[in-house]
Amino acid sequence: MHSRRLHALGLLLPAVLAGSLSARPTGAQQPRDLPLAELETLARRDSNDATVQYRLAMAYWEKKKWDQAEQALRQALVVAPSYPEAHLALGVLPDRRGEGYWKRRAKDEGESAVVGDLIRAGSHYRKAFQLNPLVDLRVFGKFEERGRFSFIPFKGGFLFFPTPWWDKELVKGMNEFREGRYQQAHQRFVELTMDRRFSGRDVDLPGDLLWYQGLAAAHLGNFDQAVRNLAILTGRAVAAERDTTAVISAIPLQANHYRFLMATMLYLGGRYDEAIPTFRRALEFDLSLYEAHMHLARMHAARGEPERELAEWRRALDVNPGDADLLTSYAYALIRGGQLTHALDALREAAASNPRDPRVPYLRGIVAEQLGQGGEARAAYQRFLEIAPSRFAEETTDARQRLAGLP
Repeated sequence: MHSRRLHALGLLLPAVLAGSLSARPTGAQQPRDLPLAELETLARRDSNDATVQYRLAMAYWEKKKWDQAEQALRQALVVAPSYPEAHLALGVLPDRRGEGYWKRRAKDEGESAVVGDLIRAGSHYRKAFQLNPLVDLRVFGKFEERGRFSFIPFKGGFLFFPTPWWDKELVKGMNEFREGRYQQAHQRFVELTMDRRFSGRDVDLPGDLLWYQGLAAAHLGNFDQAVRNLAILTGRAVAAERDTTAVISAIPLQANHYRFLMATMLYLGGRYDEAIPTFRRALEFDLSLYEAHMHLARMHAARGEPERELAEWRRALDVNPGDADLLTSYAYALIRGGQLTHALDALREAAASNPRDPRVPYLRGIVAEQLGQGGEARAAYQRFLEIAPSRFAEETTDARQRLAGLP
């Protein structure tokens, strides 16, 4: 293949991958930029656009139409299973529904049904941060002050505990996330840590405060502080797993989740020599943690180690076979390495795994075209044009032009 054509293909694909993988509804994609009725119409028209489904969910969220919000979030995940913001919203949703809803649900369907829902919500919460530790936190905003008691699922029932004195100020900080005011949130959390009622030592601070302060710091690029907070939380969670009398946290993360996130913050902070063994350590505790292989692949790519990068993408796929997002990222790594035939194989598999992802047929058409496989390229472009949402206007124009130029 001509090197210039390969270079052009390499420049095009990152923009496609980044643009359609982005889950963050920023700028013109703010969920409040259209009335609900218009978003409903847009979501029906662009049913294969996960971002539109998320915007619709957030519009329902604003109106406290929780059932409709949940339905739209789940629709977003059908189209884009690796959409971190949708996972986080589903993780937070039980808290938004309020204690009254869950009491009625427990009365009608039994406590076990409620506990099951809360456990599944915790899984979504963890997934969001595993996919992207810098997931948009605006869904945390508009928290309401808790009552005198809070509850979490525990051993088939509920564990109730008094709401601590610092919760009110913590909630105010979390509400700063609503407009992406991470600096203000972080400052509020810092001031709270300095309250004389605390000991003055970070290791003695409440887990919730360490967690949210660390997240705010990470969004500000202060990964060193995020690492420090996560190191404390990891050690604390390890001790709690050994001590059956330890206080249960309302944050649905355990020791290895914190360890993985600490590794990710080391990676984002450029501390690769520390991140790599920490990811390896996390994998020792959980072989299914394919996201660790994803981050390892990205670090090897940044270091100019293509063979090690590809090996990590393959390990991720061994753990989570058939994942369309993984296959697409793997295909892109193969393309950068000039292995177009193998990239086309990966894209074929991705298309079979998620036929509603418009990125896949578009990329598949480009790669097939470069390989001189005109028939497959034509079929891929036609498939893309069938399912492409309006947000892909530039790619739609390009696909039509490419179709017209095929022999």
